[in-house]
Order: sequence, then C-alpha cells, then structure tokens
Amino acid sequence: MFQRPSSILLVLVALIGITSCKPDIESAWDTRYLVPLVTGELDLYDLVPDSITVIGENQDVTLVYQTDLLDYDLTEEAIEIPDTSVEYFVSLDSLSLDDQILSIPISLGQLAVDLGFPYGTLLIAANGSEITLDPLIGLSTDPTPVDATSFFETATFLSGWLDISIANGFPVDLDTVVFELKNSVGGELVVYDTFYSVPSGGVPIVETYDLTGMTVEGNLVGQIKYFSTPGSETPVLIDTSDVLVITMTAYDMELYEATAVFPEQNLINNANDVQYDMGGPEFTLMGIEEGYVVIYVENTINDTIHIVYDIPGAVDEFGNNVHIETAVGPDEIVDQAFDIAGYTIDLRGSEGDEVNTFYQEFSARINYTGIASDISLEDSLKVVYGLEGIVPNELRGYLGQYDIAITDTTTGVELFDQFESGTIEFGDINIDLEIENGLGAGGVVTINSLGGLNSATGEMVMLNCADVIGLPIQVNRALDNPYIPGYTTITLNSANSNINDLIEIFPDKLFYDVSMSVNPDGNTFNYQDFVINTSRINIGFNLSMPLEFMASDLTLRNEFPMTLDADAGTEGVGDIDVTLYADNSFPLSASLKIIFYDAANIPLDSIDFGGYVLQAGVLSDDCRVHVPTTTELHDLVDGTLKDAILNADHAEATVVFNTESIPTCSDIVKIYSDYTMKIQLVGDINYTFSTSDF
Repeated sequence: MFQRPSSILLVLVALIGITSCKPDIESAWDTRYLVPLVTGELDLYDLVPDSITVIGENQDVTLVYQTDLLDYDLTEEAIEIPDTSVEYFVSLDSLSLDDQILSIPISLGQLAVDLGFPYGTLLIAANGSEITLDPLIGLSTDPTPVDATSFFETATFLSGWLDISIANGFPVDLDTVVFELKNSVGGELVVYDTFYSVPSGGVPIVETYDLTGMTVEGNLVGQIKYFSTPGSETPVLIDTSDVLVITMTAYDMELYEATAVFPEQNLINNANDVQYDMGGPEFTLMGIEEGYVVIYVENTINDTIHIVYDIPGAVDEFGNNVHIETAVGPDEIVDQAFDIAGYTIDLRGSEGDEVNTFYQEFSARINYTGIASDISLEDSLKVVYGLEGIVPNELRGYLGQYDIAITDTTTGVELFDQFESGTIEFGDINIDLEIENGLGAGGVVTINSLGGLNSATGEMVMLNCADVIGLPIQVNRALDNPYIPGYTTITLNSANSNINDLIEIFPDKLFYDVSMSVNPDGNTFNYQDFVINTSRINIGFNLSMPLEFMASDLTLRNEFPMTLDADAGTEGVGDIDVTLYADNSFPLSASLKIIFYDAANIPLDSIDFGGYVLQAGVLSDDCRVHVPTTTELHDLVDGTLKDAILNADHAEATVVFNTESIPTCSDIVKIYSDYTMKIQLVGDINYTFSTSDF
C-alpha cells in the first residue's frame, strides 16, 4: 500500500523532445501524479517514555517509574559541627626569668690587702699560725663588680625577690656589716642593708628583698661599706684563703620589660578538653570528610615563638595523630590551615567518659638561644587555634531526638508527558512508598498529606489512604558492618486508596507534608547510633503497573518531515486529491488532524480528519490485536491549503484516541510493544505542462 511514486519529476524525461515538434506554437496539457506527502508512525514510545517501559516475553508492557518524594540529609540539615577556635593574648606578664644565683667571695687575704699596714700586713705575716686578733671597727672593702649580663642586660620587674646571704668563713665573728648593691651605670641602689651579727663558722645569715618596680642592670657593683669585728680572746688560726661569701639569689621574677637571655619557657601551655555544644546529640566519635586545624599567630615579641598543637585522639588511617609544629619570628604573622580530611576524632574526652568532647594540647614557647632579646610588656602574642569548617562523614554515639517537618514539591514527574489532554482510566496500579532510613537510629515518619498536580490543566488530587495518611509509621534503623539502610515499604493500590485518581490526571508535580521523629524513645541503643555521609532519610515513589487503560479523547502530538521539496514551487499545480492511509494495530480508534509548518515553524494550514474515524485494531479471542486495521480517507484540496502542503517544511499530527468497547474483552485494554499506527498522506496531483516551460 505504501510503495507509491515519490516525485513528480519522474515524468519529465518523457517530455524532453516536445519542443522540437512545433517551436512556434505554444502547447499545454494536464497530467496527474501520485506523490507521498507525509509518512510516519506512532508506536509505544509515543505514548510513554522508553525509560520507564519493561517489555515482557509476549511483548506485554509494564511501566516502572521511580522518583524521590524527599531526600533528607540529617548531617547537612539538622547536625552542624561548630568551630572550636580558641584565642589567646600573651604578653610579658606571662614571661619570666629563671632563678639566678650570683656570689661575691671575699678572701681573708684580699681583705688584708685592702686593710694595708699595719693590720693587714700582720694578717699576711701570720698566715698559717695562731694569733690573738684585737677588735676592729670602721672597716670596708673595695667595690666589687657583679656581672649578671649572662642573664639580663637590664630588667624592670613586675615582681620578684632577691635573697642576700652572708656566710662568714673568717676565724672571728663580724658585727654591723653594711652591704650595698647598685647599678654600675645608673648608680641606682638595688639593696642597702645592715647585718648586725654574722658569726664565724660559715652559717649563712639571709635577708629577703622585694624587686617589684625596680630596674636592675646586668652590670652591678657590690661593696661592704662598713663592718667591724670584736676580735678573739684566744689565739685563732690565720688562713688567708678563708672566704666571706655574699650570695645573691633572684627568683620568681616576672618582668615588665627586659633585655635578657630568656630561658626556654612556655608562653602558653594548655592541655584541655574542648566540648561541642551539639544541642542534643551526644557523639563519641566523628569522622572528618572536610575540615581544618587552623593556627593564626601574630608575634610582636622580639624572639621566635615555637608552636606545637596536638590532638592525641584524632588519628588518620595509618594511626598518626594530629601533630603540628610551626615557628613565628619577631614581627611575623603565621596563618595556616592544616587539612584533616580522613581523620577520625575520639569524642570521649581525656578520661574517655565524656561525649562531644575532644582532648587537645597546645603550647607556644621560646627556645633558649643564648642571645639577649629586647622585650616589653607592650609586646604581645596573639594566638588563635582550633578546628574549623568540619564536615563529618561519620558520627557515632547518640543522634539525639529530632522532630523534623518537611513541606515540599517534587517536580519533573515524567509519567505521561506526551499526553496533552483527554482522560484515561488505568487498570491495576501499584505504588510502593519506600522509606529508606540510612541512620543507625530508630524513627517514625508521618505522611500528613500527599497529592499530585497537573500544571497544564490545573487538576489536583489529594491521596486518600486511611491506613497511611496521618498515621505514624515506625521505620527500621540502618545496620552496620556492613552498612545496610533500613527499609519500610507502604503499598498503595486501588483497593486501599484513590491512587488511580491521582495518576490519571497525569501529574507533573507531587507535593507532600511529611513529619519525622528521630529516636522518639530516646537513647534506647546506648550510644550505638551512627550516621555516615551516605545516610539519608528518603521516601521513594515507586510505580509498577501493566500498560492497560481505557482512553477518552486521549490526545498525542508528533512531528513528521514532508516528503516534497518545499522549494519546488506551486506553478502549474492544480488541485490535489489527498488520500490518508492508516494501518492501526492499537485497540483504540482515533481521529487525526495534520498541521503544516514552514521552516520557521509557522503554521500554514491544516487538514482535519476529525469527522472520520481511524478504525481500531480488532482484538482476537486472546484480547490482542494481531492484524492492523486499515482505514482509507479522501479529501480534495486547492487554494491556500494546496499551497501550504506544497510549501511546508514539516507537519504535526494530532491524534485523539478512544477505547472501543469490546464485548468479549474488558474496556481496559492492554497495550503491547508491537502495536503501531502507520500513517501516510498521499497526494494525487494535477499538473499542467506548457511548452513555454521549456
């Protein structure tokens, strides 16, 4: 039926010799040609998308469609890991010098030299022998340099103490010893005091002095300004190597400013538990998908600061814990972030009995360099450290109790996008609402409402199901090792709901109101809850049904190319007797309208066969069409419609299907994958030839 001539140009070969007959006389004659105008086919996939069709062994068709009503990520939506940065300001009130000890030894021989003749000469001459010493008064020693520059060059003290002890190793007692210690350059007194009794025998006499507010130079001068002795009543052994020792011990020194050789010391030495405020969840372990240890240091101290940060309970896959060291020179800023993705953090604290808590150690220290540094109280060290930007990929413990309300719309439902209008009544529809619980925690889901909307028609249907809507549904928890989400399935069909009514409006949107409760009974699993980065609370909308329905004015559209060349022109073409051939194996009768368009997709004209019926395929005893039904329709076109056909670039066919009532079969007819409707529009064209055309 469809092997018809494809072009009117075939006959032109027979006309080549006409012009040689009578060249001075114009001749014209009419002829007719059969030319296919539009050829096309509608099949199963013009009814429904091929992505949701499953073809059985007998060519029966099952529609399988899945979409997500909601996909809720608890770790993104409900659980937020706050930053834990800690900020410290450190200045010289937290710096100190080590305890320092300096001595001034004065030998009996040195004293004899200072005393001179005659008493000093006598002592030197008596060295090694025993003599009786007379009382002496008004004695003094020469100033003795005291060098403390190995500890500091100058220091102003916020606080501190200085002990001065005098140990008398001479063979006679001393009384009324006046000792002076002063700065060598500035001359300021550091100590001036009188020791009224310093017995022989080397037992120290100690006095303590407050250094608060004092400025002390590294170069000092010590001197015994005055001393006396009662002498001896009996001979004593004279040994010029005997020593009177003045010992100066400085301790607990806190500095306001100093030029000093500072010892190695910690400016910050913190070891503490950091607790997250999670607002309900109580976690014992956290895996890190993304996150950083941040360390920011501003150093105006004239020395290099060494930073060490440890989180002993944060380990990577190789068992290495977070350990970071960095150094900040004078007047430098360090701003660093260390990636800890892939680490796992123990959140049980330093004692192992806490939740939401990790243990950290942080120190900022000055190393001993042997070089004096200028530091004042106005110098400072600003330190910020901690965890920031943490995105977990695993949380374990107790997820807490959550009540979550979600109202949203799922768009892009592609069940029957091809259907433009009309009504359809389906057979058995089965939809599973599959609740996937990816949390290692129990929960309850309540579907408060569920509906569908056809945006084009405005039709809306709310789901009615007394066993589902508004009732709490207990959902199973996920299992671990291996990870298996918990699934709870609710089946909707025509027996327990109006799901057919909802699907038959061809919804392109599903809207819902869902509430969820996580751990409604509390911590029933004793800190065995868990969530990983793939955990979701998901409600899937899973449709499965055989493709069978009863249609009423079900309208489809499809586009086909034109067979004729749109540039061939219309001159010489008379009326066109068009014939529509339709081979229909669908058990659906149909009407047809064809609209012709130019290359710019502007409609030119149309042929409406709506007054005629394209006969349905005839169902056999097995209620299946085995042989298509052929329909042949005629129409005569001329004028603008003729011009539209000849100039069209493509055509659009609108087919309106209706189910035929078959007494021996159900009004709900099954559609098989081999059903098609083949259409061909053929033109019987009257063409007038003229010798003037040659």
